[in-house]
Amino acid sequence: DPGHLPDFKMLTLFGCGALFLRGAGCTFNDLLDRDIDTMVECSKLRPVASGLLTPFKGLCFLGVQLSLGLGILIQLNTYSRILGASSLLLVFSYPLMKRFTFW
Repeated sequence: DPGHLPDFKMLTLFGCGALFLRGAGCTFNDLLDRDIDTMVECSKLRPVASGLLTPFKGLCFLGVQLSLGLGILIQLNTYSRILGASSLLLVFSYPLMKRFTFW
């Protein structure tokens, strides 16, 4: 309703969904850039680049994050599911853009 606070359940779902998908994007980035990250001072201590986590464990963690995100997504209406699923393109294309853009 206009002028009222949003539903607490929806706020919680969207907040957790954003957290899980942002984390999934970071995990995906770390997996893709693990060889590059070892050569960059500010990123050489990232878990996969430093060897703290194996790429397989990173993939497993990514699977958990995506599964949690899916668990949230299926609680929403159809329109929101379509919008949420389509945002995955942005989540996974973002780490690749630094290879093609310079800003």
